[in-house]
Parts: sequence; structure tokens; C-alpha cells
Amino acid sequence: MEKITKESLKDILGNIVKVMEEEKNYLIELDSAMGDGDLGLTMYTGFSAVYAEIDQLDETDMGKLFMKLGMKMNSVVPSTMGTLISTCFVKAAPKAKGKTELELSDIVEMGQAAVQGVMDRGKSKVGDKTMLDALAPAVEALSAAEKAGQSLAEANIAAYQATIDGVEKTKTMQSVHGRAAYYNEKSIGHPDSGAVAVMFIFKGIRQSFA
Repeated sequence: MEKITKESLKDILGNIVKVMEEEKNYLIELDSAMGDGDLGLTMYTGFSAVYAEIDQLDETDMGKLFMKLGMKMNSVVPSTMGTLISTCFVKAAPKAKGKTELELSDIVEMGQAAVQGVMDRGKSKVGDKTMLDALAPAVEALSAAEKAGQSLAEANIAAYQATIDGVEKTKTMQSVHGRAAYYNEKSIGHPDSGAVAVMFIFKGIRQSFA
């Protein structure tokens, strides 16, 4: 698979749902330590709704599709993480406008727009111990793979590995946003739950190219 269409996007979302179902309890446990403990349910519920929604949309324009899926995510799980994932969909959408197939170059541009959207919406940056610490490296890996002429599958393997590395780095960081910030130095040593959720999203994407 070298291009992503509506059908392959549905398969990708289905794999993300499977991963979120498998990891739901882990995310709840991780988020409970320094958050409100709803992350596992948020991610599973949100992606399940988006996966179901794609069949209800008579739309092949990938830009319009991403916009509508983002709006669906936001309406189903209006939590902080739900809003930020929704932002990723919505901000990526214009880069796919008018296209029925997405190549790696399109996905890189969409990813870069998503990263900027999260930075703007969350008033955060890489190194703040947030989902950006997994998302930004993943997008950088996709961009590097494109420049190297690698396949979509190779690019997504690299992106998933980048999220794993990003999550590991968050263990050395101190939280500065959200409830975890109240723990100050005690947040050091724990991975950021948002970054872990992003890692699981990319795990689902990676499995779609197996």
C-alpha cells in the first residue's frame, strides 16, 4: 500500500481501535497515577466512534473526510486529549483537500500541520512532557523517510519507533501542563500518558502495513 484512500483509512482506524481496546486498561492505570484516569476510555470510545462514522460518510475527498472525523471525535470525547486528537484531524484536513488518495508527501504535510495545531491549541512545545514528545518525532521520521525515498510501510515503521523513543524520553521530563504538573518533580520517572496514547495510535497505523 503506497497510497491511503478512504478504504485503507478505515482499515487503519480499525487497527487503532483494536490497539486501544487491548491497551485501554493500561492507559487508565497510567493516567490514574497523575491524571483523571479516563484516557483509556477516551481513546477507545473516540476512535471507535470515528471508525463507525467513516461508513456513514458519503465522502471520498480525504480533506473533507478528515475534517468530519475530527468533528466527530470532538463531539464524542470532549476531554483534553480528545480535543487535541480532534485538532490533529482538523488541522491536517486542509492538506488533503481535493484528494482521494494520499501519498507519503501528503501525510508528512498533514502531520506537520497536526503538530503545529497541537502546539497552538495546547500552548505547548516538544520537551514539555506531552503528546507532542511522541507526535513530533513521528512526523520527523515520516519526513526523513520521504526524503530518503522510502516506502509508506518503511516510513510508518520508522514513525512508530520514533514514538517509542519519544515515550521513553518523557520519563526524564517534568510535567508542566495539566494535572500532572501538580506533581512537579514526582512526575519524573513516569512516561507521559498522552505520549503513550500517541504511540498506540502509531502502533495501530504500523499494523496496517504488516
